[in-house]
Amino acid sequence: MIRWVESQDTALIALLVFASCYALAALLFLGAAIISRRRLALELKATSPVMLTPLGIIAGLLIAFLASRVWTNFDHAHAYVAAESTAIQKAVLLADALPPADRSALRGALRTYLHSVEAEDWPAMAKGRAGVQPLPPGLTAALGALLSFAPTTQGQYVAQRRAVIAVEQTLDARRNRIMLSNTAISAIQWLVIAVLVALIMVTVTMVHIDRTVTVGVNLFIISTAVAACLVLLMAHDRPFAEGGLNVSLDAYHEIGVD
Repeated sequence: MIRWVESQDTALIALLVFASCYALAALLFLGAAIISRRRLALELKATSPVMLTPLGIIAGLLIAFLASRVWTNFDHAHAYVAAESTAIQKAVLLADALPPADRSALRGALRTYLHSVEAEDWPAMAKGRAGVQPLPPGLTAALGALLSFAPTTQGQYVAQRRAVIAVEQTLDARRNRIMLSNTAISAIQWLVIAVLVALIMVTVTMVHIDRTVTVGVNLFIISTAVAACLVLLMAHDRPFAEGGLNVSLDAYHEIGVD
């Protein structure tokens, strides 16, 4: 369910999350309105407001911890894609120093790799099912073309060596990118957040159960704040997903292989 929500557009993610939080608040408000007329309200009213302090601290620390990790991963995702595209572009430029046949072989291999990134890697990463194995045929072909080339000048030797390094950097960046695409907030972590939020809202309801308007206002404030935090987490949680704030393929499209 969470994975499906995160695969939607940011606006739809926000709509679903806010609607869910407001629905929970509405249920608690209706429950408070019904119970406030009964003797049970006096027992629930005895709940100390101090209970909100540990619950708020625990929930705040958990959300802060997850937000720090999510945004770090989001920044790393952009960095890995930038490093990969830069390395590919470097290899393309160095190919100009090679003889025509070897240059065409290297560029053709890199073109094949870029196609596999868009046609295979990206859809698999969007589903969280990408793997570093097997090695992409484009990169293996590029390494094969470079290593089979026998340079005859110092310039060709330098270009060959640096092009091999660029292809290796591409392979490293791809591995990091794929490993990161499989990283997300786990189901148990989402469950803990939901439980803590529900406990906070229930506690607020019990503390102010004899004041229906106060209950409604406080539940609205808390549900809005929680929904805003959850939207931020979900929008950034999976940077290679189809929805949310994701990393695009623009950096690869800007590489001039032809």
